[in-house]
Amino acid sequence: MRRTTFLICAACLLVVRPPLLHADPAPEPSPAVKFQSQDKVVSFETDFAGGKIDQLVELGGDDFEILIRPENEPINDSAWYAFRVHSTNPRHINVRLRYEGGSHRYEPKISHNRVEWKSAEHLIVARHPGGQEVTLRLPVSDQVLWVAGQELVGNKDIATWVDTLAQFPFVESSLAGRSVQDRPIHRLAIGNPDSKEVIYALSRQHPPEVTGTIGMMHFIEALCSDTELAKRYRAEFLTVGIPIANPDGVAKGYWRSNANGVDLNRDWLAFQEPETRSIRDDLVRLRGEQEKRLWLFLDFHSTYNEVFYTVPKQTKLFPEGFTAEWLKSLNGRMGDSTMLRDDGHNAHRSTSKAWVARELGIHAVTYEFGDETDRERIRKIAIGSAEEMMKILLARKAKLSPTASR
Repeated sequence: MRRTTFLICAACLLVVRPPLLHADPAPEPSPAVKFQSQDKVVSFETDFAGGKIDQLVELGGDDFEILIRPENEPINDSAWYAFRVHSTNPRHINVRLRYEGGSHRYEPKISHNRVEWKSAEHLIVARHPGGQEVTLRLPVSDQVLWVAGQELVGNKDIATWVDTLAQFPFVESSLAGRSVQDRPIHRLAIGNPDSKEVIYALSRQHPPEVTGTIGMMHFIEALCSDTELAKRYRAEFLTVGIPIANPDGVAKGYWRSNANGVDLNRDWLAFQEPETRSIRDDLVRLRGEQEKRLWLFLDFHSTYNEVFYTVPKQTKLFPEGFTAEWLKSLNGRMGDSTMLRDDGHNAHRSTSKAWVARELGIHAVTYEFGDETDRERIRKIAIGSAEEMMKILLARKAKLSPTASR
């Protein structure tokens, strides 16, 4: 069987014969890559933000193998892949995803326009027992097929979403800072700018955790809705949102890190990275220079199911007992155990929730959505949690004196 290997290179396409296949060093990932089969019929491309293939092997006929590697090791096993493929002749091709330094976590999603996505788990025809290999049978034609671990919700998508929300008179768009590679870190301020009461939310410290961003977007949209509840909430509270905290990692298709190879959610003590420093400085400025009262900090992520990761329950935080009340209210609305709680997860690591709870003394939640949770369910949970949060916060604020807990 003939094997032709294409190694990533920003400026060239290098053909290497089988004896050198495993002797080559790991190539540097680059989004500007195109692959073409020897007969010029099938083309693979990753020349877009978030595109990720580390090596492609043409095994012969309609069989291909894609190698997927992390940006550094050791690393959290969140193996990301994204490519588009098309063929001059309609056919089915077999594409084996082979992982080094990780395993298959994200079931494939496909799209023909990069806007509407659907699950493609049914296209998996073989799985390695240990998760190191998965084979897809893809229908390809002259119509481009996008294949990715999750929907592509990138920096440009978020910039468009931010611009859309900024058309509301109660939404202000600005920048919290800039990334290592000078990408903007978008910031939304929603509600009464003169209010002293603030909720802070961010998403996408970890690039592949798309469902966290999807959940946050629905959550924010619920706060911007035309309901009487949302209007009352916006009159009393200001919500600050950072939809993508790691724009470089999102653009590069990284599994975990920023452009410096740092896990941002382990940098909330040293604050060595510009992304975490910018968000920290924004939080400190709100509380200090602007004399606002912070009530709640939410950090949206993705894992295998819906869960609130919190600091230990016995920790004294403002407002007292809020997370337990919120969780009970949400589960009462959506169904028991819709959202689980784990109050010991990463308790001793330098995460955002640990720093905020310790330094600012408020409830801090790592708000996780499931990787493969139905997207309509994510929408319902996000909206439900936003509405229950607004009800509780309004009730809590009404019971406080103007100077209480400042």
